[in-house]
Amino acid sequence: MAANIRKRTYNLDGEMIGRVRRLYDARTDTEAIQKALRKAIDDKEIEVALDTLLRAGRFRTLYR
Repeated sequence: MAANIRKRTYNLDGEMIGRVRRLYDARTDTEAIQKALRKAIDDKEIEVALDTLLRAGRFRTLYR
């Protein structure tokens, strides 16, 4: 995926950014935020895929 980088200014909790930096072992605030956003997107995509399987009634068949 090509990077679409835009400079923005946000008011974020510094303590939370510090926790995310430690959690993801990120060197910069920007790296920490990017990793956290990627994780949130991945989690939502997995949730949607699992919900689709459950609604289709295929989860048990696939993962027995």
